[in-house]
Amino acid sequence: MTNISLGIDAGGTYTDAALVDMDDRRILQSQKALTTYPNPLRGIQNVLDLLDPAILKQVKLLSVSTTFATNTILEKNGAPVSLILIGSQKVPEHLKDNCVVVKGGHNYRGAENEELDLDGIREYVLSVKDKVSAFAVSSFYSILNPDHEKAARQLIHELTGYPVVCGYELAQSLGAYERGVTAYLNASLLPVARVFLEAVAEETKRRGMKVKTTMLKCNGAVAMFGEVMDRPVETIFSGPAASVLGASFLSGKETCLAIDVGGTSTDVSMIEDGIPQISDLGATVGGWKTKVRAIKMETIAAGGDSHIWIKADNVVDARLPSVMIGPRRVIPICRAAVMYPKFADTLKDHWAAHNMSLSEFLQKTTLVLRSGYEASNLSSDEMKAYQKIGDEPVFLDDLNWKDFPEGEIPFDIIETLVNKRLIQLIGFTPTDVLHVTGEFVQWDVEAAQLGARKLAEIFNMAKEDFCRFIKRKFAKIMAVEAVLFLNDTFSRDELNLFMDKFGGTGNGSYLRFKSDIPIILIGAPVQCFISELGEYLDAEIIAPEHYAVGNAVGCLAGKLAKRIEIRVEVESKEEENGDWTIRYTTFTTEGQRSFPTKDAAVHYAETFAKKDIYKYMKENDINEPDVEIRVKTKEMIYDPQKPPVQIDVLVEGFAENKV
Repeated sequence: MTNISLGIDAGGTYTDAALVDMDDRRILQSQKALTTYPNPLRGIQNVLDLLDPAILKQVKLLSVSTTFATNTILEKNGAPVSLILIGSQKVPEHLKDNCVVVKGGHNYRGAENEELDLDGIREYVLSVKDKVSAFAVSSFYSILNPDHEKAARQLIHELTGYPVVCGYELAQSLGAYERGVTAYLNASLLPVARVFLEAVAEETKRRGMKVKTTMLKCNGAVAMFGEVMDRPVETIFSGPAASVLGASFLSGKETCLAIDVGGTSTDVSMIEDGIPQISDLGATVGGWKTKVRAIKMETIAAGGDSHIWIKADNVVDARLPSVMIGPRRVIPICRAAVMYPKFADTLKDHWAAHNMSLSEFLQKTTLVLRSGYEASNLSSDEMKAYQKIGDEPVFLDDLNWKDFPEGEIPFDIIETLVNKRLIQLIGFTPTDVLHVTGEFVQWDVEAAQLGARKLAEIFNMAKEDFCRFIKRKFAKIMAVEAVLFLNDTFSRDELNLFMDKFGGTGNGSYLRFKSDIPIILIGAPVQCFISELGEYLDAEIIAPEHYAVGNAVGCLAGKLAKRIEIRVEVESKEEENGDWTIRYTTFTTEGQRSFPTKDAAVHYAETFAKKDIYKYMKENDINEPDVEIRVKTKEMIYDPQKPPVQIDVLVEGFAENKV
């Protein structure tokens, strides 16, 4: 074994690790540990403790994917940052208190619109420098001329010495608003990324591992830790990227659709000829629309730990179509019974009236308890409700709410406390379903069976029949998203109606959607849903060996990649004799250059891009012959009788991530 690599994926529920002999694509060892929140490092340490230390010391390459960037943005825990927008631009709604607009910027030809207001930048920076840790700068049309961003960065460095993120370095396509947001988010992630990545590097060093360290980005490419520290925003959604790469690696399918079932959600993505499909739109996270290039992905708020609950006016009126899966994630009943010794008795002894109204927080199988986070900045009513809930699981309707209006449970306040992560729910989940069917029995089977029985009796069903119904319902959710991903001419409602009528009957008589593209299932324990998924989809459905750690393996399947997009502006004038006088102008980070012919301009753009790509690869210890180059040229033509108005030259370089 001479080429051993280690992949680590810190997901929402589990942190997975896989030791892989890359020469023969063989998984030597894999382990799982619970992810530690909010700091994932402890979970990484725990999973490494489960691996053979002798093999760990032979590892030459470590590649990681994690949710730290996504979670930081979603929870608004980034470092304090100020955004400087240059030129006439719209201020992002959420950043009005952290943003200034100054004069400057360029036009669509890269010519200066207004002189840069350096005095305005100086005044603003000095007024906020004691309140922030970094700055972001985004100028109008900076992708065609970054001079104003560069000048602003130099001034800020002189005034503060703080890190400065420029928009032109993160995005090469049009969209000033999104470019500014991307620069802001990247700046806010800088200290978070540095702390995490340095901690991982220190942990490998402590264990005597001498490794090359990389991290998977959301476009399916990997980058060295040093690059990620400068551009952490590019690692949002690295988990879904890892899943599609892992699906391809483990199945040996260069083209496939990946369905990754996690604890919180299910992700659908696709890889074609070994390259993940990339979305034409920038990644959106936490309501922020960015210019970050990410894999094309559909995410469903349904996973192994999703809450199974019944939405009905009362127990008597409940019908099977009112059974919901998600979107909220809860602690599965089978796991709660192991975590809390008195839980099973509490669940067993609870009595629910037949006229009880059923909602997300009031079910025969849903309990609450404190999460352990410090309660602060609560209103008097929120604190009053919070104090009624303790550290042991309890049903909401078993508590005394007489000091609230009409003595009723304040569900709006409970929801607020859940959203603030001050209290958490325990409930019946797909994980519990698999404990009942005997297909996955890691925790307390009897507790799961009790939960299933309490819900099944509402519909006068046996618990086994109810669990089979849930499995088909969950499989239908996956099938609908798979079909939508491959063919968006359908609507989600249409697909649900069709599959409800013709698929998933359980009697072998059904109509299915056919796909020639293999469907690879990733995540534990996906093999339990192959049969049910086959009731909706006529396709090769595979749960490959080691599917449970597919994301950890996927971290190692990513390639080093560099993408350069160069715009060629075409100025044309028709002479009196009918001939055209044409000038082609290229826009690169080194400025503008004009050429008399299209071929000369495109050749220059390609040569410039390749030079930049080879330089990047050399910095990552990759030799030029090991780099695969792909070139695409796109002409924008408004009138077939006239020359194009713009030519986009896209050059991409790929290389295997190896030592």
